[in-house]
Amino acid sequence: MTFFNLNQNKCKKDGICSSVCVANIIQSDENKIPFIDQNKENRCISCGHCVAFCPHEACYVSNLNPDMFYKVKKEDIISSHQAEVFLKTRRSIRHFKNKQVETQILNNIMTTTTYAPSAKNKHHERWIITQDRAKVKSLGDMVIQYLKDNINNMPQDEAMYFKLLIRAYSLGKDIIMRDASQLAIIIQPNNVEFAIEDATIALTYFELASHAYGIGCVWAGYFTEVAKKSKQIKEFLEIKDHENIIGAQLFGYPLYKVKQITSRHKPNITTI
Repeated sequence: MTFFNLNQNKCKKDGICSSVCVANIIQSDENKIPFIDQNKENRCISCGHCVAFCPHEACYVSNLNPDMFYKVKKEDIISSHQAEVFLKTRRSIRHFKNKQVETQILNNIMTTTTYAPSAKNKHHERWIITQDRAKVKSLGDMVIQYLKDNINNMPQDEAMYFKLLIRAYSLGKDIIMRDASQLAIIIQPNNVEFAIEDATIALTYFELASHAYGIGCVWAGYFTEVAKKSKQIKEFLEIKDHENIIGAQLFGYPLYKVKQITSRHKPNITTI
């Protein structure tokens, strides 16, 4: 099978595919017809730029799936105002309905998340997603147990804070997991270049994709910090020795919905 698939009837020889190729492996012959030298095929990172930017749907590389290609239509493009409203109405959600996110919606969210940028398009991450609130509650209990076991080794101010948090949890106020329906955890192998940056961007894409489907998220800070150190949680999640927990999002259907956009601080910009 040809690695670089070209429809010469559609190709306008405009050189766009060559210009946008991240790996710089698409060349043009004497007739300005694009091609990839067989010896350079292994340098392709499957980014899909050649397909995404070609206005003629004339080419693709064989490590992409043409069944997933979609021609962007004019009506698909939202206005700048709509984009601003979408981004400005994203809020950290801390009150959730007791309702699990439907499998198809979650699959759609995860598919969109795969479009997050990643260094060299490697996408080393893997995800762990809980199926129900009971699993989230179990993980929250493990966080509290870790804090109880280690509170005497903490600085005084920090220990005092966590004692109050533990007490609130014992009284039924779930400050740890926010009574969320589900939890999405992102894992990266050890010693991967830009692992934290890639995972953080992916978590942000997850949050924004969730917002598009009416699903609320909040970054699971308490859980993440404890999970990185807790042997019990790592064993429960079956985290391997060569893996790290980078971050997590609590998510589910919001109990309350955003009705207004408020003000925010002015951006701190230095112009050079």
